Amino acid sequence: MAAAQGGAHEQLDAIRTGYASDAPCLEIGAALDEEGPHADAVVRVPLATLNRHGLVAGATGTGKTKTLQALAE
Repeated sequence: MAAAQGGAHEQLDAIRTGYASDAPCLEIGAALDEEGPHADAVVRVPLATLNRHGLVAGATGTGKTKTLQALAE
């Protein structure tokens, strides 16, 4: 169990550092795992990169369209 927790902490740390930016950003949400959301591991996309390509994939009924609609609004 401790090894799994260590991996989870490493993943959260990777999210924290990977999405850190001083530039103006769109905050999409926070990391989520079995323990729930982690408000200190925020997922942010710099506004300057929003004109690039992206991929939204998932099974039917998982909220892909609603997610894109919310981002567009």
